[in-house]
Amino acid sequence: MVGYGSTSGSPAALSEGATTSESESEPESEPEAALDWSQVHQRIVQLGTERGAHERELCHWLVAAERLEVHRRTGYASLREYVERVVGLNGRQTEERLRVGHVLVGLPLLDSALRSGQLCWSVVRELSRVAIQETEEAWIGWAKGRRSREVEQAVVALRRGDRPEDRPDPSLIKHRLRFEVRAETMALFRDLQAAVRRDLGGPVDDDMLLYEIARRALGGPRDEGRASYQIAVTTCECCGRASIDAGGESYAVENSVAEMAACDGQQVGSVDGGRHGHQQPGPEQGRYQEGRRQQAGPLVGAGPPASTASASAPGVSPTAPPSREHRATQTIPPATRRKVMRRHHKRCAVPGCQNHVFVDLHHLDPLGEGGSHDPDRLIALCGAHHRATHAGPPDQLAPFVHAALRCA
Repeated sequence: MVGYGSTSGSPAALSEGATTSESESEPESEPEAALDWSQVHQRIVQLGTERGAHERELCHWLVAAERLEVHRRTGYASLREYVERVVGLNGRQTEERLRVGHVLVGLPLLDSALRSGQLCWSVVRELSRVAIQETEEAWIGWAKGRRSREVEQAVVALRRGDRPEDRPDPSLIKHRLRFEVRAETMALFRDLQAAVRRDLGGPVDDDMLLYEIARRALGGPRDEGRASYQIAVTTCECCGRASIDAGGESYAVENSVAEMAACDGQQVGSVDGGRHGHQQPGPEQGRYQEGRRQQAGPLVGAGPPASTASASAPGVSPTAPPSREHRATQTIPPATRRKVMRRHHKRCAVPGCQNHVFVDLHHLDPLGEGGSHDPDRLIALCGAHHRATHAGPPDQLAPFVHAALRCA
């Protein structure tokens, strides 16, 4: 054994001993020279644990950097730029770690599981979307031994506070769209994006932007007495869930979408052909809330919920197929719709919103709570603001609706 503090031995012997020591440890430090599979496995497990601890620490330090405005003190325009230049994370990765960091402060068990390597980073990232202090222990026990993709698929249809055994809600799932386009197409899309945001009178997220673009592209009736756009919304009479049929597939949507359709559209009635018994909702079963596709183009209208379908279409049995003369009944009488539209100058009533294409009428008193088609209790809203109204708390109006009422 060669001791570096010893006075015996020549410099050549010291050099040789150092070389020998490095070569003996090389198989453990260099993966290219590894010969024992068990050592490779142990090292990968160790790196996985270290990565979880590293990601946890980074999340907490990014939260501290946000709180102390480190980016401003170091000469960067934003925290996003600071993290990208210093750590190498893009904006989306930075926002995700900030979100997880804020959540982990109130979830000590999940935080400890990530630090100790009990759960990997990908799993903790997904659990942080639904877990709260009362449920984090149950989620940790459920997630052990499961792949991150399995965990992601389980939590995507749940709300914060739900437990692993709770029934998922498919309407919560968000779909990702990705396009590869040429430069000139990208430039046109940016101009379209700016025009829509300018019409809506403020910043909008990607979902609202594409929603408004789709409504404009699909077209609709030119008669201001009819619903502005036309799609098909089906509500299952057994479970009450709503879905939209498009492209040969059925997509589950939130109940607020069906409520929005019931405000202003057309009603078809029952389309189940008189069948009974509980079945999964599909394109051919349930009750169309918004209408039926016709040769004139994509049809969208909406009707009231299944329990009140006969109110707008007298004589139609809740379980019988709609008759030809009641196939498409306007929810709001055309004369009433024209009157309200002219009162609001055929545009959205929200101050600052310049959208005048495909405007809906909204019932200030919900139909399900005894509301009527009284023109004084109807207001014109663009699709984006109409959807935001129904998606908000049921016991209060959105702030922009109050502003619209003051200006009406």
